[in-house]
Amino acid sequence: MENSRQPEVDGMCDEKPIHLNGISRETFELFLEFTFGRYVDILCFHIDELSKFLRFCDMYQCSHAREFVISRISSARYRFHPAKLINLAIKYHVRSIFPYAFQQLAETPITELTHAHRELMGNEVFLNVIYVQAALDSHRRIVAAEEPKILMHSNECQDPTGCNEDWHAIWWNGMGRFLLDGRNPQPYDDAVKRFKELQFGRVSEGCKDLMFKILDQGAAFKHAQQFLSETCSFLVEKLVFEPEPPSP
Repeated sequence: MENSRQPEVDGMCDEKPIHLNGISRETFELFLEFTFGRYVDILCFHIDELSKFLRFCDMYQCSHAREFVISRISSARYRFHPAKLINLAIKYHVRSIFPYAFQQLAETPITELTHAHRELMGNEVFLNVIYVQAALDSHRRIVAAEEPKILMHSNECQDPTGCNEDWHAIWWNGMGRFLLDGRNPQPYDDAVKRFKELQFGRVSEGCKDLMFKILDQGAAFKHAQQFLSETCSFLVEKLVFEPEPPSP
């Protein structure tokens, strides 16, 4: 009676490796290290390799590995260019990293975005980045040039006319300079903090305290962030689809 011999299949021995088309050896080893509980320093991997790993997770419905990689990318998102994060978010349906990446792109000078960055983020995102930057720049100039008016002076204010004149002059020479500095424009919060440290001339203490309270409420400044958030939400809904749940 002849001995039956089990046919060799992929993965039985080193001479018969498992072939996974489009998956590199490094990607598969990363999956094995995660699956069997070994410590994996995701940050040692290039963003392109992590992209391949996410593709592997999607192909084989490895939801836990996918969540792990996404969480590590999110925790170290500052290490990756936002255009690459946008690319990952759209390609692999990762909504959680899109808002941060879009915010960073909106704050990146357009001259620093290369053709490669544009290819990564796609025309839709790139055009919206330009649109948002133009709108935010216009809003910044309006805020810098038009100070909040002192509608009612405090009881201790002895010179309302002089108070108004100095408030206008200090706003332009302070907030205007901080917000529109060509070399180092300040964010709104930082600009307000530095503005409060200035000398206010004929502006009375009561009027100054009243206007500082208005600045702290940030009504004028919040319009920019709200516009940015709404644009980002629109793009997320349009471009980043929710991943389909794995089949039972």
